Amino acid sequence: MPRRRIDVSVSHDEFEDLNNALEDHRDGFTDLAKEAANGFGLEPEYWSGRASEVQNLLEKVQEHSREEADTAGEPAQSDEPAQGLERGGQPDPRD
Repeated sequence: MPRRRIDVSVSHDEFEDLNNALEDHRDGFTDLAKEAANGFGLEPEYWSGRASEVQNLLEKVQEHSREEADTAGEPAQSDEPAQGLERGGQPDPRD
């Protein structure tokens, strides 16, 4: 499946909203897995797998976020080198 690179700048509140939405989405899949274990809907493994995918996305968002400088045009200070969203910090060849 093709990958998408997302480079967005959001406010603190928007970042918290994104985290909360991903957590709610993950929890919804977890709930569906529990229902599936009782014989409703698709197999529990499907929903558990989807919950794991959303959890991995949530971790990537948190891992690769950093605060920006307040002054426009100034890069944010970071102790770590810039990395792409892909695991291992490999640059996206489309950049």
